Amino acid sequence: MAKPLQKDRENRSADKKDLTFHPYNITPETARTAVLLLESPEPEILCQTLRAITKFSAQDFQNRQLLFDLEAIRYILPHIEHNELNIRRFALKALAQLCQLPRGPEQVLLNSQNLRKIANMLVKIEDVFVLEFASLVLSELTKEPLGCEQLVSANILNTLFSRMKNSTDPDVQNNCLQTLSNLLADPVSASEVTRSHQFNWSSLLALMQSKYLAIQHAAIKTVDQLICRYKDNVVQKSFRASTGVLDLCDILESYEFRDVHTEVLGVLRNYAETEENAAHLYQSGCILRLLAYLDMALPAMKPHCLAVLTKMSFTANGRDALYQTETDLVFCHQLLSTNVDLLADAAMGVANMTKLLPSAVRMSDTNIIEALCGVLSDETTAWFYIRINALRALAELCRIIPKAAYRLVEHSTFGSLRNINKKYKDTPIEAQRLAVQCYINLQNYHTSMQAMLNMEFVNELLGILQRIDIRLKIMSCTALSGLMAEEVSKELFTSGKGEEVVSNNLRIEHVGLRTALCTLITVSVTDEGADVYLDLGTVHYMVENKQARYALGAWETALEAIFNQHPSAKLAYTGRLDINDVTNDGFYVMKRLKSPFPTLRALAETPAPHQDPVFVCNFQIPNTGNSLELDVRASKVPRMVSKSTSFSNREVIQDDPYLRSYLLRLRVWFGDPAKSLHYFEIENAHYEVRYRDKCDEVSTSLKQKAILLAEFVSEAMSGLTQERDCSLPSVDLHLADLMMELSSNLVGLGFVKCGGSLERALLYKVLADRSGLPCALHRATSGHAWCEVAVPELDPEDSETTEEKYPAGLLRANYVVDLTERPGRLLPRGCFETKRICGPTCDARYTARAPPEVCKCQH
Repeated sequence: MAKPLQKDRENRSADKKDLTFHPYNITPETARTAVLLLESPEPEILCQTLRAITKFSAQDFQNRQLLFDLEAIRYILPHIEHNELNIRRFALKALAQLCQLPRGPEQVLLNSQNLRKIANMLVKIEDVFVLEFASLVLSELTKEPLGCEQLVSANILNTLFSRMKNSTDPDVQNNCLQTLSNLLADPVSASEVTRSHQFNWSSLLALMQSKYLAIQHAAIKTVDQLICRYKDNVVQKSFRASTGVLDLCDILESYEFRDVHTEVLGVLRNYAETEENAAHLYQSGCILRLLAYLDMALPAMKPHCLAVLTKMSFTANGRDALYQTETDLVFCHQLLSTNVDLLADAAMGVANMTKLLPSAVRMSDTNIIEALCGVLSDETTAWFYIRINALRALAELCRIIPKAAYRLVEHSTFGSLRNINKKYKDTPIEAQRLAVQCYINLQNYHTSMQAMLNMEFVNELLGILQRIDIRLKIMSCTALSGLMAEEVSKELFTSGKGEEVVSNNLRIEHVGLRTALCTLITVSVTDEGADVYLDLGTVHYMVENKQARYALGAWETALEAIFNQHPSAKLAYTGRLDINDVTNDGFYVMKRLKSPFPTLRALAETPAPHQDPVFVCNFQIPNTGNSLELDVRASKVPRMVSKSTSFSNREVIQDDPYLRSYLLRLRVWFGDPAKSLHYFEIENAHYEVRYRDKCDEVSTSLKQKAILLAEFVSEAMSGLTQERDCSLPSVDLHLADLMMELSSNLVGLGFVKCGGSLERALLYKVLADRSGLPCALHRATSGHAWCEVAVPELDPEDSETTEEKYPAGLLRANYVVDLTERPGRLLPRGCFETKRICGPTCDARYTARAPPEVCKCQH
């Protein structure tokens, strides 16, 4: 029995580190010595040292890094071609281990001859260990683009395919597969590989059915890389000519290869990307085999199989093939499946198959709408991508199938669609967009359109328009614009304060949104809506925003649409009314303009004392809503009818019997103007050309009417014998008396008996509009205005009693009417005498916009 002290001494000696050098048992402290031994000329020492290095390198990743830092690769490379086979084996193995480091291949590839030497071993040497380690080194080197380039230049592709197919060592096969995969991952090398005459599919397809799972995975991955080169016609044609698709289907039908079924289905899904490949899948019978597999596959495999069929539905040839095999009905059936993983692809398949009309009709005969709405209303189902795809399917179905649209707007199904935007805080923005797209598509049919013509639905769209997403706002504008095809929608739009919502959004500086809003304004504006836009300041904002007017073509169109409904605002902001701008009851003009231009109700609420009058046109008989104005265009184009005064303005306008008496007298003189002026619209359905509105005919008597009307207006404003003083102070005093007498600043035009150029021009314009006389009104200053008429030119040589007809649609304003100096004269535009009436051509228009610079020229 040993003594205790002796035991302690033995334990202490055992704890001491052995510092003795063992050449074939390397430690981190002796690694440098081992690397230096690689320069020994003795084969035995080299063999044992390389063997020890491979063991040391295999122990730990840090050991490999230590050898790399000691430049072991530089000492190993000379021995890969050693005469001794064992030295060559261990050198290649050690090199393969060090090439697995991130910077290992870089040092080997510094000299291209290194890779060529290893590649030649793969060609010439049949030793199984040399082949294994050489192929492993190549698989590591080709992970770098430089390695791919050098291997392609070595021209051993034929050998690479041969070793893959014929080698008895599975490691060699796997390494060669990895090398080929690396070459295909590099774009330049991949093109060289696929163009080479040495390239073939037989080796790869054979390895897909290897008994080794790792080789199967590698082969399937490499095949997938190749068929994903959709623009490489050589690869695509050669694969279609091979047995690749049949081999993949054989693997699916083999229970032995069930572990790679997911990868095989992934390859088929990628292969179905193009039109030609989709057609090839059908011609090879793959679709029928996939449908059979879908019935008998495990639940975990069904989603992958259905994904292949869904991918085919993205191409035209694929849809035709799926229709011929009745796969569209399979999509519909899968929507009722208890397997939630099938719903997303089934819904997308339905959405894509609707692009084929026969398939869409066949699917609509099933309960597809109810099934999709059931998926949509299931709160437990995920939005992405199950319910989203269901929405896509609904949008496509109701776009082209009337029956589907009718069933969707039923109470039991429409509620699930509308709940998306009603509960928008719980739904993704993509779902909200698709729901609005469904609304847009439903507007293609009268029945579904009627289901949306209610106050609740219009308010829903207006609420969507107020959300933050720009694209959603644009789609909401599109849906609202579609609804405006029905007149009742315009009333609902105004009742829901749609003008206010549009006005607020118009301030957002986004080209697409502003274009959509302007389109909505154009199709939805009414006389009451135009008054609202004016009251909100929208008209003033649109007029003053010069940048938007130049950037957006729709901006000017929307502004013109508002002006068409509100000629008072057009005159105030442009300083003119054209011959096609017809005044209506409630038309008003301020003696002195304000900026921005106010509404008539706002002017009526101005407290006394009143300083500046507002001239108002009113032909209505008290206590009735009918107007005595003659609608000269009603027989042909109802949309050109002058709008009557809005209800909000009727309460503030006083009765004007004098203006009605003027019109009755003109009717006695001129007769029915509808006989001399008719507007209609020509539509050529064959060429789909829409011409501008034109008149049928006007007679030469139109010029005489213009003269008589001028004399009549002058008589109404200054008396039969011009006894009234119509100078500026007298006119102002007369207007002040009228405002005092009427207790309002709103003065009917018929009450004015002493008027200057502005008052006379206004009266001439409103009477001309109701007498069938094309008349334009211009305003230059607060009290200066004139009228221009468009009448046929008369030939002096013709007899005055001869009356001829002219195409009135070609007429333009050609005469200036003299209402002040020598009333009744028609002066040709541009002549010297018209300057006394119109003023200099450089004179700025009197508008409610920012005041222009004062012209100081001497014209």
